[in-house]
Amino acid sequence: MKGNAKIDFADRARDTGRRMSIVARIGFGLWLMAALLAPAAASAQASAQPIPTIELSAGADGPAVAPYVRYTKDPGAPDERRLAAILETPLEAIQGQSVHFGPPGARTIVAVKVRNASDAQGSWIFTTGRGSLKYFRLFEVADGKVDLLVDGTDAKAARENLLSYQAFSTEFVLDPGQEKLLLIDFVSENSTYMPLKIQTYGSFFKDRRANIALVSGVVLGLAVLIFLNFLFFSITGHRDFVWLAVAQAFFAINTIHSEGYVTIFFLSDNPLTSVGIEDMFKCGFAGAMAQFARSFVGTATRFPKTDLALRILIGAALVLMALQPGLALYPPVFRHSLHIGCWIIAVAGALFLPFVGYAAMKRVGRQLWPLFVGWASLALFIVYAAIASMGVFAWLPINWHLAGPVGLFESLMATLALGLNLKKIQADKIAADEAYARELAGRLAVSERAARLAEEKAFALETVHSQNALLHASGHDSKQVILALNSAVDALRRDPAANGELTAMLQSSADYLGEIVSTTMSGANIVGSEDDFVALGAFGGAALVEPLQMMFRAPFAAKGLTLAVRVDADITLVSDKPLLMRVLANLISNSYQYTAKGGATLTLDREGEEAVILLSDTGSGMPADIVRALNAADGRRVRADARAAGSGSGFHSAKRLIEALGGSLAITASDGGGTTIAVRLPAAYAAITPCPAEELQAGLPGWRILDFDERAAFDAALAATEGSRRRIAALTYDDTTVTRGRLSELVGLMILKPPCRELMRHPLVVRGSEQL
Repeated sequence: MKGNAKIDFADRARDTGRRMSIVARIGFGLWLMAALLAPAAASAQASAQPIPTIELSAGADGPAVAPYVRYTKDPGAPDERRLAAILETPLEAIQGQSVHFGPPGARTIVAVKVRNASDAQGSWIFTTGRGSLKYFRLFEVADGKVDLLVDGTDAKAARENLLSYQAFSTEFVLDPGQEKLLLIDFVSENSTYMPLKIQTYGSFFKDRRANIALVSGVVLGLAVLIFLNFLFFSITGHRDFVWLAVAQAFFAINTIHSEGYVTIFFLSDNPLTSVGIEDMFKCGFAGAMAQFARSFVGTATRFPKTDLALRILIGAALVLMALQPGLALYPPVFRHSLHIGCWIIAVAGALFLPFVGYAAMKRVGRQLWPLFVGWASLALFIVYAAIASMGVFAWLPINWHLAGPVGLFESLMATLALGLNLKKIQADKIAADEAYARELAGRLAVSERAARLAEEKAFALETVHSQNALLHASGHDSKQVILALNSAVDALRRDPAANGELTAMLQSSADYLGEIVSTTMSGANIVGSEDDFVALGAFGGAALVEPLQMMFRAPFAAKGLTLAVRVDADITLVSDKPLLMRVLANLISNSYQYTAKGGATLTLDREGEEAVILLSDTGSGMPADIVRALNAADGRRVRADARAAGSGSGFHSAKRLIEALGGSLAITASDGGGTTIAVRLPAAYAAITPCPAEELQAGLPGWRILDFDERAAFDAALAATEGSRRRIAALTYDDTTVTRGRLSELVGLMILKPPCRELMRHPLVVRGSEQL
């Protein structure tokens, strides 16, 4: 390609194989931003001094070229007639270590002078590092003549040069002391960055092999990530992996294309197709990565406005991709607009996604930090590369080949974020499964306990009914005897003179027997021993009241009465539920017995840490003196009149049980409109806090807590106890009547599992009630 050639600089330059990476194109898009950062970009001081000479030594690479480069902008055609004028024009020097020539778009002449300073002949390769230029020619000036070495406007010549060197380059040989002046005439639409180098054959092709290895490594790494993402998709079904794999595939193909391999081997004579393919890959990568962000982060639900922006970006990318196949049919202005639109999409996606990643890390979890790091790394590289390539700061170095590793790092971080998120999801699922298993186990235990309680309840009710029936039958039979005695008394009274003493004795016996029968039948309404052994446990208010409602609903309905129940939804009591049920059952039974019409109302509310139970009925009521006697604490039997049955023993028994639980029972109102009874109990809370047995023991130093369910240890500890056992509390899940009866003979208190911290504030436990 060397020879004397007259240079025709007519306006016939066309695009040759473009191989700038996605990042290079984006760099062009950021020119406006870079220009705003430094309006006086790449300013160089004019210099009329001679072009400095690069001293070369045979067998050694040349020094850094930047200090020796001189250039000028828009000088006109460098033909033989204008050469002297161009070279005599004040040429500008490069500022910094990177070879930049300011903003793109202007025609630039670059001059580099070399000389063999060694004693032996040497050969070198002068490479521009560029293969994607709108217009390019490389000349050698000797003896006032201009020889064309590389013609980038000739598709065939450009392809041969790129196949040999991968960038526009030329070989030159210098004898000892020989000098040459190399001139580059070029126009670039995207960047004037030109990494000029002078290398020996060995160094040059070593760098080429390193570039091939770099591209191969990036593509291989991306291929592995693509395979892993599809593998994870087949296992989990998460579409996030598919979209990430698609984005990685676009980037892998573009890496090969942007390094020039596709253009060199297939498209050196079709630059428009090369540009279209690159823009298509660029938009495809931006759109796929944006869709991955939507799917993975869930922007549609978490960030609706961000999701709208991503959808617009994806739609624009698809439109631009669809227009690329017809690139050759469009007018130049429209082609340029499409090209600008593609890098706008790429820039917008690259700079917007880090904000999405940061928001996702704050909202979803810190496990998404690789997503933010990966997206931010590409965004930072784009901004840095754009500023450096535009020559805004001439001292900034830049290596476009790093775009591949940066993209690989981004893909790796995105895949890592997916993996960490799946790990967290799996951990949360395992925790949820364990919690569900515990809940099921608890429900099963509750179900078994409920079944056991139902059996005990049925047995107890049957026993109660049998005893009540027996007592009532005995009372009825006794009344027949009393009736006979009263008849005999009436007969004897006909002869008071003869039978006065016998009559008085029989009358006295009949009255005493009637009182016993009435007391016995009234006492049958509350069944239980006089032993006030307490089993403390936590239970909801509904668990106390609802069984009573079920027990008495049918009898009340059969009598034409109503039984209304209201319970505070946020109340949990720490008390003895069976004892409370006995008390309330007796009180409700009395209301049922002495109410002819209307009904009864039972309410349970919480006032501070106190439970208030009110039972109101529409019965006949009681006289004031009877109310005072029942409310008295001496427990004496009372009777309103001969017509009313009952002696108040059942009420006093109920009052004794409530007081044994640390509460109070009183009749607050009673008249012709009915009676109201109030029960107040301590230790009522909105919620309780479960605690282990060790914490319970630490909080109750005056008590010794033994686990009854650990039978061997319980028996051993009990046997080793000397003295009174009234300060020993048995901790157990078993709340059956049999266990309760057994423990009442062994310890002073029974605590139902699971224990809670609120139990430690119960008055019976705090003061160690002597009733226990």
